[in-house]
Amino acid sequence: MTKRIDYLNKIKTNVGNNLADSTILIKTFDDMDNGFVNNILVNGSTILFRNTSEMIKGNKKYTYGTHGTPTTNDLCVAISMLERSDQTILTCSGLMALTSTFLCVLKPNDHALVVDSVYSPLKQFCKIFLTRFNIHVDFFDPRDEYNLKTLLRTNTKLIHLESPCSNTFEILNIHSICKYIKQRSNKCVISMDNSWATPLIYKPITQGVDISICALTKYPTGCSDVVIGSISTTKKLSLVFNNFKKLIGTTSSSYNCILVLKSLKSVLVRLHHHHNSVVKMCKYLTTSCHVNHVFSPILPWSPDHKLWKRDYKLSNGIISFTLKSNNVGNYKRLLDDLKIFGLGWSWGGYKSLAAISDTKHRHFKGTTNNLIIRLQLGFEDINDLINDLDNSFQRIVNNKVIRSN
Repeated sequence: MTKRIDYLNKIKTNVGNNLADSTILIKTFDDMDNGFVNNILVNGSTILFRNTSEMIKGNKKYTYGTHGTPTTNDLCVAISMLERSDQTILTCSGLMALTSTFLCVLKPNDHALVVDSVYSPLKQFCKIFLTRFNIHVDFFDPRDEYNLKTLLRTNTKLIHLESPCSNTFEILNIHSICKYIKQRSNKCVISMDNSWATPLIYKPITQGVDISICALTKYPTGCSDVVIGSISTTKKLSLVFNNFKKLIGTTSSSYNCILVLKSLKSVLVRLHHHHNSVVKMCKYLTTSCHVNHVFSPILPWSPDHKLWKRDYKLSNGIISFTLKSNNVGNYKRLLDDLKIFGLGWSWGGYKSLAAISDTKHRHFKGTTNNLIIRLQLGFEDINDLINDLDNSFQRIVNNKVIRSN
């Protein structure tokens, strides 16, 4: 096992050898002692020590199940290589990765700045939970960098970014924000939710972010059968988060990790498929007489297009839109009449999904009209998905005609 740890560490330190991410993911695990091409599954809680001295010192790589196994270590190494981070820790969900980051960095009387279009459950956590500990949180406009700068305080200890933002996909100028914050304060930590892009499309730490968070539940898993999150940090924060992990006991099962490791090998291929589907769906939605506005940074007229083209170049499989009719009933009827899309939360899997979201919790609403339909485009034929939407639109129109008669 020592040989294996040494081998993985060597691969990690040599990650800057100009190999593509997809090559690194496969090359890293093709020289294992057992001779099999796949990662090994080691599941357990108890680790045996050779003697009491070794047990008391606690300097073994593995000491207890919550501290890691060879399988969880494999996934941590893989994510760290993709993120270009010093260390990665795993959590039981993407949301826990987010909340754990806030709990690890912030203390009473601290101030945090969070992008207003952030993942809704995290916003609720900030408003309901953090206020109990006298931690104040302000939310800034994702399209106004000056708004962020005016809210910065001397006691601001954490700035949390999400780009593209939830459901409406505003893109932040991460490099510019990080450069400004680092110039203003050497005590302020910058975290970012990178679930939309994954580290295969965008690497926040290379742009100045200190903590890159990813809901591995989404595209890295790809099959909607695992709930897991990751927190990747710079060397400066590795010890702090490692100690936090041991105190809190955050981890994920080795079985979940082995499933993610298998799926990671194909994630880039899947992302290209999702991207191609979104391009075709954009063409359909932007020409539909039923659609008012389409949210996607790949659209040339999107205010985020230039930043997307500069930093991302590839989309994922989610797209949102609003209807010309702001009638709640029409939103519900459209989704209820869909035959191929499933109605469900989350995204990143092979199944196409539709959901209704709103922006009532946002201070800066932009071009939204509160209700938004979000689509996750899976691996069904894109023409079938477009026809499914088109047929549902027609049923709404026909229903109106019948009622008017």
